[in-house]
Amino acid sequence: MQSELEEKRKMLAKLEKVPQPEFEGVSYPSFMPFRKKEAKNVIEDIMNVKSRDSDIIICTYAKSGTHWTYEIVNMLLRNTTELDNKSKMQSMLEAVEDLSVLEGVPSPRIMDTHCLFKYLPKQHKQKKVKIVHMIRNPKDVCVSYYYHCLKDVMINFDGTWEEFFELFMSGKLPYGSWYNYELEMERAANDFPETIFTCYYEDMKKDPIREIKKLADFLGTPCSDDTLEKIAKETSFGNMQKNKFDITVIVDGKGFIYRKGEIGDWKNHFTVAQNEKFDAQYKEEMKDSKYQITFE
Repeated sequence: MQSELEEKRKMLAKLEKVPQPEFEGVSYPSFMPFRKKEAKNVIEDIMNVKSRDSDIIICTYAKSGTHWTYEIVNMLLRNTTELDNKSKMQSMLEAVEDLSVLEGVPSPRIMDTHCLFKYLPKQHKQKKVKIVHMIRNPKDVCVSYYYHCLKDVMINFDGTWEEFFELFMSGKLPYGSWYNYELEMERAANDFPETIFTCYYEDMKKDPIREIKKLADFLGTPCSDDTLEKIAKETSFGNMQKNKFDITVIVDGKGFIYRKGEIGDWKNHFTVAQNEKFDAQYKEEMKDSKYQITFE
């Protein structure tokens, strides 16, 4: 493992900064697939992935609890209460260099992506295979994304919080507008109510046992109260921060996936003016949405 990490560290150190790849007005991190072929081809490859009826795709906007959701789903499907030594990056559709490797993954497969719903594998949607979607307070998303982008070598950002805030507001960050992503997912959930399960980051944080039980019911994986309690404890932020392998350790020696995981950290960053501007935009963009997002 150590030698493999060292090789990846050396590879990253040699990577040149390149413009963020873009397709249909949305930019992406410069993952290896995008460096080797056009963004259009990367997206088309994702859409052409062959789906199985037992597949699960975790769909989230960036910094909305993807690793956390992945670990919970993985435990439920594998009937285990121990953290996996693998990273969800190994099944992140837009980051996998050769998607054909997924064909060798035993069922049930768990895949994940930050790409828009319309870019998910076509067969997955046609077969109405299950999707787990986690949504998070966008103010906390913005702050978490800011710190992530400062360290992620696949994203060209070295600006200030003020500059990042404006990029988030204008939807010019990798993966585009938070509003576009979440509203499209909401429309999809209305069209496929039995296919898409939406969980709220804040609810999972406040009452993980209750929320994990809901997720287990959706996945059709019966769990005892004892198992639910163990999964909740094992996937708590503090435990994952301490014991879950973080692949980003190859970037800075520490890793930056598990930074704080708090509710309300946005209050430590947003100015009064920024908060008012954000609230006005949120009110307009989400006026027809039924999402019940907690702002604390």
